[in-house]
Formats: sequence, C-alpha cells, structure tokens
Amino acid sequence: MAAGIDDYRRRCWDAALHAYGTSYIFQKRAASLKRKTDVLTWVGFAVPLLIGALVGTFGQNKLWSVVLTVGTVIAAVQLVVSLWSLVKRWPEELAYSSSSATANESLASRFAALGEDPPGLQTLRAQLDKLTVEDTARRDRDNEKGVTDKERRMGMRAALRKFQRLLSFRV
Repeated sequence: MAAGIDDYRRRCWDAALHAYGTSYIFQKRAASLKRKTDVLTWVGFAVPLLIGALVGTFGQNKLWSVVLTVGTVIAAVQLVVSLWSLVKRWPEELAYSSSSATANESLASRFAALGEDPPGLQTLRAQLDKLTVEDTARRDRDNEKGVTDKERRMGMRAALRKFQRLLSFRV
C-alpha cells in the first residue's frame, strides 16, 4: 500500500513540475506582451502631445519642419506597429497569458500540496484524478497557443529550480 501512495505522490510532483513550467512560460509571455503594449500606448500618446507642446511653445520656429518630419515618421511607425499588434492580437494574448499563468500556478501549488502531505490512498487517488482532469483541460488550451521547444526548455529549467529537482534522463 505504501508503494501505491509513493507512486501517486511522484505523479503529483511531476504534475506540479509541469504546471509550474507552463505557468513560467506564460508569465514570461505576459511580461513581454505587457512591455510591448505599454510602449505602444506611451508612444501613441507621447508623440502627439510632444508635437502639440512644441507647436504651442515655439510656434513658427526654423526647426519646426524637422520636428514635424521626425514626429510624422515616429507616428507612421507607431501606426504600423499598432496595426501589427491588432493583427497578432496582443491584447487578447496578454489576457490569455496572464490567465494561464495564474491557473497553472494554482494547479502547481495544489499538486505540490497533495504530493507533500497526501491523504489516504483512496482520497489521494480521487483528488489526483480531479486535478488531472483540470490540468488536462488547461494543457489542451495552452497547447493551442504554440508553445515552442525553447519555451518548454525555459519552463522546465524554471520548474526544476523551483522544486529543487535534478533533471534525470531515461535511456
């Protein structure tokens, strides 16, 4: 009976490791997307405000055509990047990444808690099955987001550090 509990505990820890790795991946994606959308928003407001302030302050200055040309180029680039962000759905991807990171972090915590202090075998099996169903549904949604091999390796390294486990290779 003890071997049964140990097997289920190992499954809990493995699931916690994978859920945490996935959470880390989507945390990184969310941070990157937030940075991009913040810069895009800042440029979208700063350039027109700066041009308006310069016009209001300096009026007809000799360098006004240079300032206007630079502002127009920046605005054109900002417009192209804004269009690109809409096509690539940055706001929706940011929302999904944040949500997935939170959900996977919660799954990892619950799997780890179950593996650390398991109840009796029957209860452990039932709770693990319930968490596994939730984890499978989350993984299915996450897999639709095109996680790369590089991101998987990054997530696994983060999870191994978090849970202080060594990577073991099976031949």
